[in-house]
Amino acid sequence: MLNAQQVLENSFVNNVAHAYLSKAKLPNHERVKAWRYRSFLPMLHRLHGSLTGFATHRRSIDGRTMVWLEGGNPEGSPVVLLHGFSSCKENWLPLLPFLMNKHRLLVPDLPGWGQSHFCSEKVYGFDQQVERLADWAELVLEGPAHWVGSSMGGGIAALLAARHNKWVSSLTLMNAAGVVGSELTPFERNLQEGRNMLIAHDIKGVLDLLGSTIASRTLPWLMTPFAYWDVVSRRHVNQHIFRQLLEYAPSPDQPSFSAISAPTLIVWGEEDEIIHSSCAYTFKALIPHAEIKNLPGVGHMPMVENPVKAAKLLKQFWLTAQ
Repeated sequence: MLNAQQVLENSFVNNVAHAYLSKAKLPNHERVKAWRYRSFLPMLHRLHGSLTGFATHRRSIDGRTMVWLEGGNPEGSPVVLLHGFSSCKENWLPLLPFLMNKHRLLVPDLPGWGQSHFCSEKVYGFDQQVERLADWAELVLEGPAHWVGSSMGGGIAALLAARHNKWVSSLTLMNAAGVVGSELTPFERNLQEGRNMLIAHDIKGVLDLLGSTIASRTLPWLMTPFAYWDVVSRRHVNQHIFRQLLEYAPSPDQPSFSAISAPTLIVWGEEDEIIHSSCAYTFKALIPHAEIKNLPGVGHMPMVENPVKAAKLLKQFWLTAQ
């Protein structure tokens, strides 16, 4: 019989994932295999790099190329920033100028996302991504770092902190995936019916996706033209990976959220329509030493919607977590 902690740790799988897997359409595997990365974002990398000094790095992880941005203060404490689902490292660009003076910043495209290579034969579940990141940390870090994870990246960062704590000096969960709260969002209720708002098929779908992740009424309209191609062209791949995240749920035989010992900050936008803000308290129940900071008027992506406030919270937390 599961204990109370295990019930909380498995709450998303039991309450949402099983329903989605039983009702959602299966991915088109031929289109998944045929997909090739094409994006305008490399131009943005070059512009951003010329302005900030950030450089693009590549290493082979699990037989595939993993790409990350690195910059900031090379003598500062290292910070790793992990993006969420249907996203990429560029989501962190608004935040970087506020952290780069004192910290060495490493901003990866998670394996299978962005410029990091996707392989249709690989599994991109939580457990597999955690082990790939641990291998990457072994190559690029000299010691523990501050890890910050948004949404899916938060769930991955949390499991890494539970299983590979030698690489984690602190953990920040930013609207993190992995549990359910006392209420469900429209996104979570749609998942229970087999519908996924994060998989966009056309420009209206992209606008709806951004509108559900960002509380601002104007930002989604501004971002949609830039996000359209990357999001829609990946729709079959994203559907494939989302199903893998649920089918290959975190192993109950491995340490999970309740095993986290690193100093932990939980940041949540109160207007999140993807993962309900009550999930912050589910994480708190599993990580009793964690501190919660709620952000009024902010949705699913605090680093995009209010990077100044997000950076301030991070820097204050890191001072106490040294």
